[in-house]
Amino acid sequence: MRVELNPCYILHSRNYRETSLLLDVFSRRYGRISLVAKGARRQKNDSRALLQPGRKINIAWTMRRELGTLTRAEPCHGSNPQGASALLTVFYVNELLVRLLHRHEPHAELFDSYAETLEKLTDSATEQVTLRIFEKRLLEALGYGLALDSDTEGNAVRPDEDYNYLPERGPEPGTSPGPGGLAISGRTLLALAEENLGDEIVLAEAKQLMRKALGNLLGDKPLASRKLYQFSVSMRR
Repeated sequence: MRVELNPCYILHSRNYRETSLLLDVFSRRYGRISLVAKGARRQKNDSRALLQPGRKINIAWTMRRELGTLTRAEPCHGSNPQGASALLTVFYVNELLVRLLHRHEPHAELFDSYAETLEKLTDSATEQVTLRIFEKRLLEALGYGLALDSDTEGNAVRPDEDYNYLPERGPEPGTSPGPGGLAISGRTLLALAEENLGDEIVLAEAKQLMRKALGNLLGDKPLASRKLYQFSVSMRR
């Protein structure tokens, strides 16, 4: 199959054989795909500078079974987050996509959400809010969307009540978290449903809920991006 130029994002790249790169690419039309960029590591290869994680570029490729070959790469308009903090965040978001998306499954809405996330990462003050919203939309795209506005008994979530959240079932009324559950306020659940996370307490609770829900999908293998973030924090102290 031959695919003409279309906008994509590089999620991850690593050395492949002597002079090439193996790329994880996110395409709006084709989903996550793996491509070999032949000769991309040669100094005279013009495409090398374009093939950076988190960068939006126009690319074309040919595909055989699971692994394709990059045939062309051109610059494309889009935000390229700068700075150590933003790049660590891009590393985290990209790692989630590589770990959780199946190859060759289109996710057009998630692609648009990813693009929006990169645009908003230019504002460090709202970085955590941007991440929580993307995580929520990622779970929805994967078919694991969280129940946020009704509890396990079918009643509307109330902002002034506390709940025990079970990712596989939803919020249970009650203040004491049971096995595998997470104590969370109704106010946080409704704020997350509306994607309005301006309050610091709400944002902190939403982070714990997202970590628990994603952890159930990621399994026991830790995220490399989280380790790198913790290391960078320790180096600043």
